[in-house]
Amino acid sequence: MAEDTVARTFGGSCAENRKIIRLIVASPVHLVRDGLAATLRYRADVIVVGVVDLDPRCIAKIAEAQPDVMLVDLGQTDPAAAARMIKAVSGGTRLVAFALDETDDHVFACTAAGFCSYVARDSGAEEFYRTLVDVMQGRLHCVPHVAATMFARLGRSQRKFARATAGPVVTRERSPGAGRAGPPQQGNCTPAGDQHRHFQNHMHNIL
Repeated sequence: MAEDTVARTFGGSCAENRKIIRLIVASPVHLVRDGLAATLRYRADVIVVGVVDLDPRCIAKIAEAQPDVMLVDLGQTDPAAAARMIKAVSGGTRLVAFALDETDDHVFACTAAGFCSYVARDSGAEEFYRTLVDVMQGRLHCVPHVAATMFARLGRSQRKFARATAGPVVTRERSPGAGRAGPPQQGNCTPAGDQHRHFQNHMHNIL
């Protein structure tokens, strides 16, 4: 593709320092997806491998491309439905929401659906690009009130997990007339494997 050649060579010094990001832009609005793709296409480390509607007919294109990241327009789309459709054919693709109201409920709904980051509704081209780079490097930027709520939920989940997995107190019982303590009574302690599964379940339900 001619676009791919330009994307690889434009500003090549930056591309040498970062992994090339294979990107699909998904939006039900033709002008939105084409405009966003045009904005990002000439970044040195971004290759736009497709622009798609969120119609099920576009699934084959996503399955064939297997992009690193998909920017998904959630302005008129349910995050859980979009994530299920994409992950069913491209499980390794990182999902980034955009056109999103930056409220706790909307951000956490995206997280629960399987999105790993988001771009707020009023963001510009630079914020989109920075988010792509951050996602590839395992980072997330969010506004302070979202971070604070996330931290509070994590704390509550950790405390709930600690209470749920705490083992019973083991006491020593003395037999009548015995001069020494008997063996410790075996309690119903939670096995390590069960504790790990409990922890995973609680972490999954943080958000």
